[in-house]
Amino acid sequence: MAVTIGLSCTDDVHNADYTSGVYLEDDGYYWFLFPFFQDVWEQTGQMIDLYDNAVFSAIELSVLLAILERASAEAREQPDKWEVCIGWRGDDAIMSTVTKPELLALLTKLIDLVTEAQSSQCAVVCFGD
Repeated sequence: MAVTIGLSCTDDVHNADYTSGVYLEDDGYYWFLFPFFQDVWEQTGQMIDLYDNAVFSAIELSVLLAILERASAEAREQPDKWEVCIGWRGDDAIMSTVTKPELLALLTKLIDLVTEAQSSQCAVVCFGD
């Protein structure tokens, strides 16, 4: 499973004039960000989800940007490499390694994408598998 995140000058995920930006897989990077994505959902009703689509425009972009900046600040506090739980197999946690430089690069791309959407009056669209 994965989610592709990009820009669209329409607010309709079904008719998006989509430009690809960031691709998130079902790995430690997505699951590190998941609690932040839940915060976005609680505030906007939109979720960056591996299985579903979402559109962020107008005020939602400000919320998304603030939460991504908070995620970036938290990522900077992490060690250079750590394990993130991505699921369970029975009683055993399935772990995935995350590196700080790769996570920060990913967050920079996401923040830049949201900033570009705001400045060009476009939407951020997310396509889950």
